[in-house]
Amino acid sequence: MNVTPGTRDIVRRTDLSAAVAAAAAADASMEQWRAEHLAVPGTGRIHVEPLPSEDDVTHQLSRRVAQDPTDARLHVARINHHVVRLDSDGAFAALVDLYLAFGPSAAGLRSRLLNGAHQLIGPERTTALEARTATGLVVKDPMPVCTGSMLSAGVTGETDIVRRRPATHLEEVPA
Repeated sequence: MNVTPGTRDIVRRTDLSAAVAAAAAADASMEQWRAEHLAVPGTGRIHVEPLPSEDDVTHQLSRRVAQDPTDARLHVARINHHVVRLDSDGAFAALVDLYLAFGPSAAGLRSRLLNGAHQLIGPERTTALEARTATGLVVKDPMPVCTGSMLSAGVTGETDIVRRRPATHLEEVPA
């Protein structure tokens, strides 16, 4: 019986075939894949390979979203990446970019990804995004502070400078 140093096996069976060992290794890699790419339920078939680079995956996915904001696979991979790492600011920024990228289309995708990340991003941010799930966001929409968004203009307050004052019953209305 051969036992190599550094393995996690305490007891190795001598009757274990190479095919069974390969299947066990494949199961372990599948579990790792599930942890990374099924962070948000319903997104398991979407997988984006990182490009060969010295940058970490977080920055690489952010830049790729900025380069091609209409690639839904990149948005899903980016949100999953932040959810797995429990990065609430990164997940919120990735969700805001998703909401900005597709306008009124992709409401189902927005809903699924928000549902998968809502506990991580918190109630204030979830409420702000839930209100715009059906329609998406436009750049001038105010949002809670969102560092890390590649598509947002960073508006965090009111965008109206001048508003029409409603007429009261005491004022004369021109005829």
